[in-house]
Amino acid sequence: MSQHKQRDTIQILRGLRWPLAGAVGLVFALVRLVETLIIGASEAAPAGRMIDSVVWGGLAGAAVWAVLSWAARQERRRRSAEAAMLAELRSSNARLAQLYELNQRIASSATLDDVLDYAITLPASLLGARAAALVLRDEGGQPLDARRVGVSAEELQSARATFGLLPSPPDLGGPRAVLDPNAAPGGLLAAAVLPLAEGDDDPVGWIEAYLSDPASYDGRVLDGRLPAESEALLITVAGELAEAVQGSRRRAREIASVAALEQAIMAERTRIARDLHDGVAQSLAFMRMRVDLWEDWVGQDPARLREEFAAMKVNLRQQIEELRRAIFALRPFELGQLGFGGALRRFVREFAGQQGWEIDLDLADLPADLPLALELAAFRFVQEGLNNAAKHAQAGAVAVGLRQIDGGLQIVVRDDGAGFNPGDVAEGPGGRLGLRQMRERAAALDGRVTVISRPGAGAELRVWLPLAYAKEMI
Repeated sequence: MSQHKQRDTIQILRGLRWPLAGAVGLVFALVRLVETLIIGASEAAPAGRMIDSVVWGGLAGAAVWAVLSWAARQERRRRSAEAAMLAELRSSNARLAQLYELNQRIASSATLDDVLDYAITLPASLLGARAAALVLRDEGGQPLDARRVGVSAEELQSARATFGLLPSPPDLGGPRAVLDPNAAPGGLLAAAVLPLAEGDDDPVGWIEAYLSDPASYDGRVLDGRLPAESEALLITVAGELAEAVQGSRRRAREIASVAALEQAIMAERTRIARDLHDGVAQSLAFMRMRVDLWEDWVGQDPARLREEFAAMKVNLRQQIEELRRAIFALRPFELGQLGFGGALRRFVREFAGQQGWEIDLDLADLPADLPLALELAAFRFVQEGLNNAAKHAQAGAVAVGLRQIDGGLQIVVRDDGAGFNPGDVAEGPGGRLGLRQMRERAAALDGRVTVISRPGAGAELRVWLPLAYAKEMI
């Protein structure tokens, strides 16, 4: 039944209540009077018969009026219930459409900026806000204004002071609203705060919506709370936005990690190329120059030529070892097949076997859940320490240990070789230990590098990398 027909039915029932009740009562009274006169079933006086007929006619009319009134009320209630259900259905459809648009916009956003540019438009569409600000927490938990609309920086600070939102909202457990009873006409009357959080997780930030008309959207702003239907929608929106922000940050960290990995690969290739150029290539070039002299010594100085051959054999042996170290360094890590601990054990033992070292490897206190970024960095530091010992230490025994200490991973590579004075070693590209490269790599993970050595007493490389920072990079 259409709304127009429903209204006509109710009007007809309400209009006919009195005339129909009166007509029915009059007919009933006349019928009762005629029945009494014709049949003569009552010995009462004529006045008594008249009163009796009027009473019964009045009761009949009242019954008809009551029935019609009840029918009109029922029809009105049914109409109200259908209107309420229709309004709720329209409201639900509107909320679903808003959530669908939110998901589509987030899915099509390639960067965090795209997500934030869309998020700052939601207070106006969801709450009818005149101005809004979007605040995000940085990695240290400090709030930073990421976006604002409809208000200048000075006006925003003034509004926050008015509604008690400085230095940050007092409660971020859920959406809340604050009224300003002293607001001037046309000014900001209320502020709604929407924390951006997924479930019970800590908020990654919040949205501040400033309203000049608290009734400009479906519901009322109550002091401290938003209407239940609006609050449920806002909590869902907040969860979607928080997930989008965290996802964008994760993607940014992944991109940064890939860039850092590429940079590390390029640095490693540059180091290997430099080592080959400064070592093997120059040594071979020098030997090539010496060969030109040997042609003259073949007949003139055979003894000297034999000495040159002996020196050449030693030099070639050293260059072969240098090439083997470079080739070994280029081998891919077998972290996926053996795990970090297994791959590290295999690498250290094979390297020690090539050098003829006694090796002491201690991984007893190695954390079981190291982030990948930390595993790769630790592998590189162990590799660099062993390379340095092989090239410069003339060691017979080397010890390698990894353990968790002071909230971080400590890497130690120690040898019993010739030792040196760390203060005399340059930290440039051609430095003996490449300390600058190692310290830059450690600084990228908020770590530190220490070298302990003295002439004749071996050398010890210590690296400390924080576990907390590395986990944030995942």
